[in-house]
Amino acid sequence: MFLPRLGVAIWTTTPWTIPANAGVAVNDKLVYAVVQVHEPPETGLVEDRSGKGGKNNIKFGSGLHNPDIQYLVVALDLVEALQSKWHVKLEVKGTLLGSELEHSRYTHPLFQRECPVVVGGNYITTESGTGLVHTAPGHGQEDYVTGQKYNLPMFSPVDDEGNFTVEAGDFQGMSVLGDGNMAVVEALQKASHLLLQEAYVHKYPYDWRTKKPTIFRATEQWFASVEGFKEAALNAIADVDWFPPQGENRITAMVSGRSDWCISRQRTWGVPIPVFYNVNTGEPLMTQETISHVQEIIRQKGSDAWWYLEVQDLLPEEFRKEADQYIRGNDTMDVWFDSGSSWAAVLKTRKDLKWPADVYLEGSDQHRGWFQSSLLTSVAVQGSAPYKKVLTHGFVLDERGLKMSKSNGNGIDPEVVIEGGKNQKEAPGYGADVLRLWVASVDYTGDVMIGDRILKQMSDIYRKLRGTLRFLLSNLHNFNPELDTIQYENLPMIDKYALFQLANVMDEITESYRCYHFYKFYQLIQKFAVVDLSNFYFDTAKDRLYVGGTKNFTRRSCQTVLAAHLLCLVRAIAPVLPHMAEDAWQHLPFSHLLKDGSKCDYVFESGWPLIEDQWRSLSADNVEYWKALMQIRTEVNKVLETARGAKLIGASLDAKVLLSTANEALLSRLIQHTKEDPDKLCRIFITSQVEIIRSIEEAKSLDINYTGIYNLEGQGDLWVGVSKADGSKCERCWNYSPKVGFFPNHPSLCERCHSVICEGAEIKYQTATVV
Repeated sequence: MFLPRLGVAIWTTTPWTIPANAGVAVNDKLVYAVVQVHEPPETGLVEDRSGKGGKNNIKFGSGLHNPDIQYLVVALDLVEALQSKWHVKLEVKGTLLGSELEHSRYTHPLFQRECPVVVGGNYITTESGTGLVHTAPGHGQEDYVTGQKYNLPMFSPVDDEGNFTVEAGDFQGMSVLGDGNMAVVEALQKASHLLLQEAYVHKYPYDWRTKKPTIFRATEQWFASVEGFKEAALNAIADVDWFPPQGENRITAMVSGRSDWCISRQRTWGVPIPVFYNVNTGEPLMTQETISHVQEIIRQKGSDAWWYLEVQDLLPEEFRKEADQYIRGNDTMDVWFDSGSSWAAVLKTRKDLKWPADVYLEGSDQHRGWFQSSLLTSVAVQGSAPYKKVLTHGFVLDERGLKMSKSNGNGIDPEVVIEGGKNQKEAPGYGADVLRLWVASVDYTGDVMIGDRILKQMSDIYRKLRGTLRFLLSNLHNFNPELDTIQYENLPMIDKYALFQLANVMDEITESYRCYHFYKFYQLIQKFAVVDLSNFYFDTAKDRLYVGGTKNFTRRSCQTVLAAHLLCLVRAIAPVLPHMAEDAWQHLPFSHLLKDGSKCDYVFESGWPLIEDQWRSLSADNVEYWKALMQIRTEVNKVLETARGAKLIGASLDAKVLLSTANEALLSRLIQHTKEDPDKLCRIFITSQVEIIRSIEEAKSLDINYTGIYNLEGQGDLWVGVSKADGSKCERCWNYSPKVGFFPNHPSLCERCHSVICEGAEIKYQTATVV
């Protein structure tokens, strides 16, 4: 009853695609209404709906007055909104489902051809428009998929320059993004098929180089089918180690959903696809003979030869007589095919390299790019992936988390970071190692930030690491590993514990490198070298290094441990901080020998440090005890700080520490720990004396002003007291001792320093006698 005066109302944001219209898509689950148009506004009337004068003008078209179309099909849910927008009354004459509209036909508004109504995808909604979508398979991905489903013609009347072709009729030669767009709108108005025209703000893809809207069009391309080896590609993915692990899920999903690979591009540069076309039939000519011939030409003359040589020179001998019947193809190879086959051009042709590669490294966007193209080409030819491991990283942002760009002026030049800017005060040079340390410090699996503040922090950490190495080097100046090393079984417990910690840290650092978790290396080396060593072992070591005699056992045992730390840490930091590591290596106070007995001149010749098994042999009980001891040291420092704040003491050597605990096993170990240097508790706490009280009740009864009770994890309560140290201060070691003043020849020395001084005097006397 509505035919032939029934039309379908569609909307589009790209009028230039109307000449390529091949169908109208509906949502099969939506309800549509047949409406009759009443009281249309005057044709050409312009209404300003922005309230700002001309910013959102709406122009009513002649289609609302077309006597040949009195009824329109629109989505039922949009009738009220369309009445308001069109300034008309829409009378609903009937309703039907979108599925009932399928396969009905309409006449193209500008060309005398019939097109079908088809069912589209979920992109058809009632959020805007009319609920019916103009479909041009030659100009959009969703339209293309729908067109394939219904075998719609693939109109794409736009040339390489972005102008309409002869297929577009009267629009031929017009720019689709320029005068051609408006020409289509005017043609619709002239044909009384334009309902309304308005300025509409929406998202649309722009070319990042030219900053112009992108033109989508269907063109003839070369495709490589992936279906034949997709399963093999998925199996190859599973055989690769992915860092981070989620990279495997990402590339697996991409390859699983891929059936074809478009390997041709229309560019004025690149590797040409070696195909010839018959000038009359357009049939392609590509055989093993033609490919081999072109391959040899490019091998000798480069890929440009494809463009400057005559066709007859590009064809092999058997086709040259027919050269006038062929033209060369202008398509170039997809650059991802070029880079994706680099494994063949590099790994397979260089004797010093091997296939597959140990690791491929690129940004996280390359799962759809280089990683995938390399995988597909290699699996297709070799049957396996071209890499054993794949590591992906994020992108560098400024300190505010913004993307770096020239237009924002927030880019950071690595050369300026390393060497400094023109104004060295405002942009100091940090050196390559600081930049490398920053790279190691961040979790590269996501986007990372860098800026002046961050670089200054890295510079501070760098200097602290350098200070750690300087301490190690300076305290080994008279140490000969071959003569002075103390065997592990003879080392004091504190030194065994230090080597135990070193072994554990080196194991973790080795694992972090193996897994490419460089940020874990950074965290480990910072905590261990800058915090743990400096705050504990170095602090406790200073007394025996500076106060003990040069050949004193406790000093040699400490130097044995320091040498082990130096040789491990220098080589551990070398991959990240090569300049610092080499600088330290060149200042080793002793020679490090290789397995063949020769001197190792450079740090990278030394190999990765091998940890001795006995360093890890500390018993579980001893490990737990030393953990408890570190907790006790922390609590002791708290009470010392309180006493220092109250002016009872100045330095910690002014103090005597009193300890008590209800844990009998711990109490027994603490008593043992007060007897032998350098394991004495006073050396560990850096105080002059430590006294163990048998019970907490007894300890509480003492007249001690500065105390505290703390709960040790897994060990029970600990009572800590601090008083002034007994005796007088030794002018040499600054420790307090009741024995100061006891020795007539050195009344200002304690018993330990007196022994050292007298030993030194005896050695000098004996030396003089021998001479």
